[in-house]
Amino acid sequence: MLEKRSGWFMTPESEPAPLVDGVFVVAAADGRPRLLVSRCEACGARSFPPRERCSACSETDLATEEAPPEGELYTWTVIRELGRPTEGFIPYVVGQVDLADDLRVMGIVKCDPGAAEIGMKVRVCLLPQGHDGDGRELVGYGFEPA
Repeated sequence: MLEKRSGWFMTPESEPAPLVDGVFVVAAADGRPRLLVSRCEACGARSFPPRERCSACSETDLATEEAPPEGELYTWTVIRELGRPTEGFIPYVVGQVDLADDLRVMGIVKCDPGAAEIGMKVRVCLLPQGHDGDGRELVGYGFEPA
């Protein structure tokens, strides 16, 4: 049985674990996920996911900060993945999202493929990604209509 706590869906025994560490955090104030970006102290360039070296100037003095939680869909496409034989092709949306400060990130957009449109307001959300060997739920990031 799943219950909802602070914006996360979890089993009563444990919180979900990120599929990849260091890509997002859940903000304590509102319980919503925030993507983590690296900001170069030398030139100010920001990168997602966080890096050890600036992609603009190659400096290594980088700070990690939270990206804004909302953005706008820049472009998108529909992927049709073959499911079980009885399901046929399962469509889902993958898009590039413009966050504030000229940061563009890519991710799954949790919406009906017919509803996606350029300029659509979206926000970061958590997406279930299965379970680890201990049975803990794994989550990744994605976007949903804001």
